[in-house]
Amino acid sequence: MLSELKVSNLALIKCLTLSFGTGANILTGETGAGKSILAGALSLLRGAKGSSELIRAGASEAKIEALFHLERPADLAHLFEELSLEPQDELIVQRVISSTGRTKIRVNGALATLNQLAALGEELLAISGQHDQQSLVKESKQLDFLDAFGRHQSLLADMAEAFRERDNVEKRLALLEKQIKDGLQLRDLWEFQLSEIQKIAPKPNEDAELMDLKASRKSSEKLSKAFEEINAILLGFPDGLLDKAARLSRLLTRTSSLDERLEPLAEKAEDCAANLEEISQQLDKLKKTLNLPQDQAEDLEERLSQLAKLKRKYGPDLQDVVAKAEHNKASLASLESAESEKRNLEKLLSKSVEKTSQAALKLREARLISAKSLTENLTATLKVLGFPKLTMKIDLEPLERDKDPGLSANLKGADLVSFLFCPNPGEGLKPVSKIASGGELSRVMMALKIAQEPRSDQSLVFDEIDSGLSGATAEAVAVKMGELAARQQIFVITHLAQMASLPGRHFLIAKNQDETGDRTETIVSELDQSLRAMELARLLDGASPSPEALALSRRLLKQ
Repeated sequence: MLSELKVSNLALIKCLTLSFGTGANILTGETGAGKSILAGALSLLRGAKGSSELIRAGASEAKIEALFHLERPADLAHLFEELSLEPQDELIVQRVISSTGRTKIRVNGALATLNQLAALGEELLAISGQHDQQSLVKESKQLDFLDAFGRHQSLLADMAEAFRERDNVEKRLALLEKQIKDGLQLRDLWEFQLSEIQKIAPKPNEDAELMDLKASRKSSEKLSKAFEEINAILLGFPDGLLDKAARLSRLLTRTSSLDERLEPLAEKAEDCAANLEEISQQLDKLKKTLNLPQDQAEDLEERLSQLAKLKRKYGPDLQDVVAKAEHNKASLASLESAESEKRNLEKLLSKSVEKTSQAALKLREARLISAKSLTENLTATLKVLGFPKLTMKIDLEPLERDKDPGLSANLKGADLVSFLFCPNPGEGLKPVSKIASGGELSRVMMALKIAQEPRSDQSLVFDEIDSGLSGATAEAVAVKMGELAARQQIFVITHLAQMASLPGRHFLIAKNQDETGDRTETIVSELDQSLRAMELARLLDGASPSPEALALSRRLLKQ
């Protein structure tokens, strides 16, 4: 509930601080005294737009501060979380409007946006009498109201679960379809590139190895001449080293039988002959690699040319070419698996749509039953509140007539709801938002609040509810207002003595001039029982009430 309100430099208000209680808080005063300014201050706390025109002349800024005491702060946990605050049982809201028109908002010291204030204010204050400030006149909120009245929490939970499941599958399918669409556009390119690379089939570092071989061929002529000279030395007959080493080895072997001291020398000669033979064989192999046939040389150049072409297109390195081939291969495989996954998701979506449809239809059935009960409830209450010829209807329509509810449903189902009223015969049913009279609208809002399960931390503000009322109807409205005040905190801005006599705190709003007589300001004072009686008498009989009016006012207070 709203425990304390402080307003500074707002229109005619210079500075005032008010403490409020549970139940009814009555505000009365002469026309133009500033009641609408206080209502405007509450609207600003609820997120209404503000401008520099609201600032008191001569001041640089207007400030509205409010202290709320919460019985169930956990109910607002999501709003506290958005402000990076822990739920607390006290809430201090401050709004400052500067002369530049800019607004600064703080909630328990944390900066907040206007949207965050509006979301919080909607939970803390419900203001009737101002068309742009009503939550329950909005069709989006009427659906919530109907569900709260019908206690559809379990069905709503099932609906939300089914919707989220369907929504998740739809998003996955949409993403996959985009991937497939993009993949199909690139598939021909991927296949062409992969075919081109696979046709040449490059190996990592193959170009470097071939370049080394090509470089070695450039020195093959010099090497060939050197090999010829070496061969002449090794293989010349009968003077080649191989022949001489063989003869030396045989001679030493024969003579070692005559002198055993020659045996080591014979072994060394044999080893020397073997080493020379190995040198000759290795040189022969090298010579074969250098002296590539002409056709093999041409193949080498052709291979290098093919690899260079691939590197220009997919490089710069051969490793990049090989990686490109692997990427295309994986992309094509992924595209093929995506087609299979798409078929599976389409089957899953069909099941989730069916589940969503069933949840939406169950919720619709429950809403139709609740709508009938709520219609009877509201009609009975409004007839007591001065609408004896009232007709009303709660219209429930599909979100999309020609679409399966499993596809059109959102978190709250697949229905549109509209509360339709006809206050007077012949006017036709109209949405509650189209009710022209502020007083009529306030009474409709009152009926809705009576039907609604009470929210202990929401304060109700009724402005203009007494417009056009008198006699028995005024008394009936006052009785219903008393019932509301017994459930939660209410603020009543009124001109009716019956309404002003409600049990609770009574504040008189008046205008006052300063000592110079040049400035006017709005002042607010809380009335005791004696002063309340005087104020009620004024409401009954004017500025100079008669003794009869004063007696009646005292009787009203006793009642």
